[in-house]
Amino acid sequence: MPRVLSNFLLVVLMLSPLIAFSTAQRGDILVLKGKKYSIFTNPLRPFLDRNPGRLPESNIISTSNWRGYVATWEVKNDRLVLTDVGMLQSVGKPNEVSPSTEIRSVMAKMFPDQNEVLADWFTGNIIIPDGELVSYVHMGYASTYSKYIILQIKNGVITRNWTSENAEFIKFRDAQFAAFKKTDRYRNAMDKMNNEQKKGEGRNSKQNEDFLREFYSEEYMSTILDETHQ
Repeated sequence: MPRVLSNFLLVVLMLSPLIAFSTAQRGDILVLKGKKYSIFTNPLRPFLDRNPGRLPESNIISTSNWRGYVATWEVKNDRLVLTDVGMLQSVGKPNEVSPSTEIRSVMAKMFPDQNEVLADWFTGNIIIPDGELVSYVHMGYASTYSKYIILQIKNGVITRNWTSENAEFIKFRDAQFAAFKKTDRYRNAMDKMNNEQKKGEGRNSKQNEDFLREFYSEEYMSTILDETHQ
């Protein structure tokens, strides 16, 4: 095995938690003013972090949806409401080598007797691509579009709603990333990658930074950070 590839695989193994969004991901669905959007934010993540086990288990794995579900949201009266959670399920015969699959709702299992739930656990930015694809990046939610809608939310209630052209959004994203670089989460990830790089001919520091910029895009773009001076 070539040494560069070997070193890269070592980095991947060391940073196994980073694998989750190493390919472009299928976004959740948001219904806003009657129109459906695929979003670059995972508003259900904080709920699942606080309520482990609420998401049913599945033995189906999709590299385009490592989180394992697609949630559907709707903005109603300036509130973010969860209306459905779908998971990839096998619909083939039990012993089939390659059974067919489909998305099936698990909303009733997660929230019995509730048709919709106010997302009062979520505080952050929801990033909504609303234009043509400008640059495709095969990682997480790092691709860029010509236009965006951004909703700023506090405990499920929309506090700000604005639109952005591509150039303005890139400035916003850069400011968010600059703030994220000051966090322990970023420093720890960078230290792991740089330490592995010292052992061989892996990525240099600039390449590591570019990787983390793309990999953590959902996390730092969705976080309300004072340093962005929005």
